[in-house]
Amino acid sequence: MKTVTKIALIALLWLTVINSGSLGSLDTDLRLQMANAWWTGTEEVRIPPGYKLKVRGDIVAGIMGVGGKRYIAYEQGQSVLMLPGDWLGTQLHRWFPAIPEKDMRDLVVNFLIFIPLNIAAVVACFWLLTLFNFSERVSGLASLLLLLGTTFLHYAQVHQHNNQVLLFVTIGYAGALACTLRGNLRMAAISGLALGGTVLLRITSTIHGFTILTFLVGCMAYKTRDKDKTIKAAGLWIAGFIPVALVGRIFDFIRYGSFFATGKSVEKQQLATDPMWTGLPDLPANYPLVNEPHVGILGALITPAKSIFIYDPLLIPCIILGIIFWKRLSPYIQWYLITGFFNLGLHLAAYSRFIFWHGDSAWGARYQVTTVQMILIPLLGLFVHQILSERGLRAWLMRGIVTIAIMVQIASVTMPMNLEIFQTQVGMPGSRLDFRLAQRLTNMVCLVNSSFSRGCVERNPDKKRFVQEWNHIYFLPFNFSHKAAENPNLVNFTRILYGLWGLVLVGAIAATLWFVFWSSGQAPELMKLS
Repeated sequence: MKTVTKIALIALLWLTVINSGSLGSLDTDLRLQMANAWWTGTEEVRIPPGYKLKVRGDIVAGIMGVGGKRYIAYEQGQSVLMLPGDWLGTQLHRWFPAIPEKDMRDLVVNFLIFIPLNIAAVVACFWLLTLFNFSERVSGLASLLLLLGTTFLHYAQVHQHNNQVLLFVTIGYAGALACTLRGNLRMAAISGLALGGTVLLRITSTIHGFTILTFLVGCMAYKTRDKDKTIKAAGLWIAGFIPVALVGRIFDFIRYGSFFATGKSVEKQQLATDPMWTGLPDLPANYPLVNEPHVGILGALITPAKSIFIYDPLLIPCIILGIIFWKRLSPYIQWYLITGFFNLGLHLAAYSRFIFWHGDSAWGARYQVTTVQMILIPLLGLFVHQILSERGLRAWLMRGIVTIAIMVQIASVTMPMNLEIFQTQVGMPGSRLDFRLAQRLTNMVCLVNSSFSRGCVERNPDKKRFVQEWNHIYFLPFNFSHKAAENPNLVNFTRILYGLWGLVLVGAIAATLWFVFWSSGQAPELMKLS
């Protein structure tokens, strides 16, 4: 069996284990609502009965578009991806009416859309690593480490569009590198095409487009020393990028009447004029750019709630390793890392003044973690290569770092994302510093031993009712067991889920251990690309 097939199957097992059966966030629920409205011909904006608007710009209420119709102010890319799954889930609900329609739609979108896309992202990582001249063995192990040891795992459970952006960005880098190394200029167009897709997902992904085009130009100039070939490759990249990126402009023209409007720009214009906000407090004149730049920059770097170094603990040791071995890295990896850190700087600057620079309730610094994962890809290859090459204490130290990183990511998916947010809001003990990782580890121990800490939910009866809804294991069968308590029709289905989930968990652990420790393959010396 080929290495790429092995890692795809192992990824499938782990992605099934951590799946919650839900989409994980209000943002993604609203994007699914957009997709559902498109094919059913219903309204995008559906304010739940009894829902009270508390702030101007509440995304649930949408914005006014062409003809006074209300739209949800998000990019449309993720909704396009989810639309087939939403349609199929609605049809399957008719065959299995015991499962509520929304639950069925979520399940189908999870298993038929997001899991395959996440597997594709792992495979794309493998492709990029092999292009960087790592062995298949090292590339496979590093790809699995990206899956299990970085924030990629969390965003494979909570389906913000981070991992879909990562997929297309990785394809973009791999296409640019393949164009350079193999002389196949069509790969430049494929790279641009992929980056056009990222702009449909998130408008600020133009930053990714700029840095990948810079990477392509630098690689071509170094490889060919031919200005005409470099310009031709850049032109093909742009030719691939523009048509897909323009699809988003067409969407927004249909919705808002302008090629240059976006949902967020229209939202800002209507904060003072939309009658939906009548009676609500005014927002600052410079909303949503209300912070000093240092707030968002330092926040993503050093705050206990969001630091990229805390929530991706492999980042610091990988950077150190990259510095130590810098001169031994190929020029392509060096240029990749330079453009990657430039990309990170641009993202830090772009979101530095934004009121939600932190990604609101998201785990880690949501707007920066995709770039962090991109930077980590070749560094993980180097890290794995060194683990396989080292012996003695240094090898055990590196294995310990990997173990800690995997434990951190498993902790991030074991309980609901919002639990610590609500604990902080109600002032539970241990939440004052807003150190979400420490809170999460405490909450996990509290599930087993409620006397472990004063911060345990069970030891705070006055606040328990505010957070109890989120104080549980967050994997699929556990979530459905809570639903079954209110819907007896789900009891038998939940029992089946527990059985299947247990088998998949055993399979995931066994397959991973087999691939890591017993699968054949040698790790050659890291080679420079010429």
